[in-house]
Amino acid sequence: MELWQDDRTTVEQLAHLVQADPALSGRLLKLANSASLGSRPVTSINAAIIKVGLKTVGELAVAFSLIDKGHSNHCEAFDYLEFWSHSLLMGLLCRALGRRTNVAPPEDLFSCALMSRIGLLAFATIYPSEYSELLKAHPANLAAAERERFGFDHNELSAEMLSDFGLPNVLAEASKFHEQPNASGYTEGSRSAKLVHLFHLGYRLSDLCLSINSERDDEGDLRLPRAHQLNLSSDQVIEILKQSLTDWQEWSKTLDLPVIPLAQLPETEDDTRTVAASPESKPGLQALLVSTEGATQRLKSLLPKIGIQAHSCQDEKEMLRLALQLQPKLIFIGECRQQDRRIKLCELIRSTNWGKLVYLVAIIDDANSDKITAAFHSGIDTFIPSTIREEELNARIQPAHRLVALQTHWETDRAELRRIANALALSQRKTELLSLTDQLTELPNRRSAIADIERAWAMSDRAGLPLSIIMIDIDHFKRINDSLGHAAGDKTLVEVAKALRSDLRQDDRVYRIGGEEFLLLSSTSDIKQLIIAAERLRRRIAALHIDYEGQTIQVSISLGLARREASHQHYDALLSLADTALYEAKSSGRNRICYSHQQQIRLLGMPA
Repeated sequence: MELWQDDRTTVEQLAHLVQADPALSGRLLKLANSASLGSRPVTSINAAIIKVGLKTVGELAVAFSLIDKGHSNHCEAFDYLEFWSHSLLMGLLCRALGRRTNVAPPEDLFSCALMSRIGLLAFATIYPSEYSELLKAHPANLAAAERERFGFDHNELSAEMLSDFGLPNVLAEASKFHEQPNASGYTEGSRSAKLVHLFHLGYRLSDLCLSINSERDDEGDLRLPRAHQLNLSSDQVIEILKQSLTDWQEWSKTLDLPVIPLAQLPETEDDTRTVAASPESKPGLQALLVSTEGATQRLKSLLPKIGIQAHSCQDEKEMLRLALQLQPKLIFIGECRQQDRRIKLCELIRSTNWGKLVYLVAIIDDANSDKITAAFHSGIDTFIPSTIREEELNARIQPAHRLVALQTHWETDRAELRRIANALALSQRKTELLSLTDQLTELPNRRSAIADIERAWAMSDRAGLPLSIIMIDIDHFKRINDSLGHAAGDKTLVEVAKALRSDLRQDDRVYRIGGEEFLLLSSTSDIKQLIIAAERLRRRIAALHIDYEGQTIQVSISLGLARREASHQHYDALLSLADTALYEAKSSGRNRICYSHQQQIRLLGMPA
């Protein structure tokens, strides 16, 4: 609120604040990417702020910092404190690793890592009771338990949310495997594999620091994870860890974030393990007393006698900090030398969603009609003199008690409605994903391919972007089904799909469009690069050795390439040309690449 009100606020200052909250970061990125109109995805918070504007970000930050705070602890067994601390530390670690390895822009890695475990928060929000029961059972494999209970796990949910926020698939998919990097199937040494290992290292180091699921050696000491996949030595990892911990502490101090104690780390300084204690929540109705004149001491002594926990503050900034921490339902505003100062403070409080529900009491001694009228116009609910007696004070705040009771009922109903709405939205999203996903290979299906081609075609029309398609078919696939059975055929399809997906470049996407046929959609502008990519896929599949019940299955693929040309009026023409090129590749002996260009088919690839 302070930054939002200050005209001198910079993008960097606001970004520093927003980045402390994974959920807010996701909402901001989604808002920025929804306005991108097909341009390069916005992946850093700084870029998102520039995209949507400081004022919009301010409104978003204020709204969710205040509104969502009251609903952040309704899943009993979910450790919100651990989640926020782990998310922030993992983001800082991955940013530092990105600066050292140059695998991806550091700020992009920060955003993605910060939100890579947001699926946990989503489960706790959407299914608070069910998820609490699951967590209390302490399953050995949380992801497996989630899949059994809900049909999907937090990593899959996180990846879908990151994609929904507009982050590139290469980052969203890599973060999906940050807990189990070997399950990704990516080619060792590829960019995607390096991203997976980077996220995994950030995840493991965060666990190590916070003593969560950390591995120990035989003597019980925490072990430092290896980072040979990123070409980092143990000394370099420790250096990155120390710097990230220092940054983590600074963020916590600056933003007044509650953090949890750190584990005893190898070769780390004691001062990096000293953390601030989180503010304790106070029972009962809480009130803030705001007075620059210090004229509320008597009132402060009376409030505890009638069951109200009072907190004094001397100025607006201190009031805002306490308001964020305590979420008071009652605020007393004392006399000010300048009458308009109190009026502006009341108007500031009422300008927020949280402030609309606060019961405001003005302390007015020299009451006159003009002063009282101005106070009510600024948003106060009632006024009292500083010399008020205990009995009268208790009577005057009874409306506040009734208001709080009504708010409690309303918030309970609202939380339940949000839970139901979120559950329905998630169920609808899951149904939609199932309808767009091939269940055997887990690749997007034909319906998804057509939808993406339509979007890519529209973007190509608007911005003149290139668009290419590669049709892929497994050679002699029927022989596998006939000789070894359909189970062997299914195994072949799964392994070929993994191989195709593992060799994708950043802007490419592969689909299973039916039977043994696949489609690759690319925005590559250089035809030579497209041909090189197709040849790499052909060689990759030809080198596959698929083990099935003691037998080795080897296959090859034929590929048909087509790139959008000026004469193409509809994407159907592009699909037809790619299909014609594929037919020519199969007719020419299979295990080949054919390219359709200006109504002519060229043979490009011969078996090695």
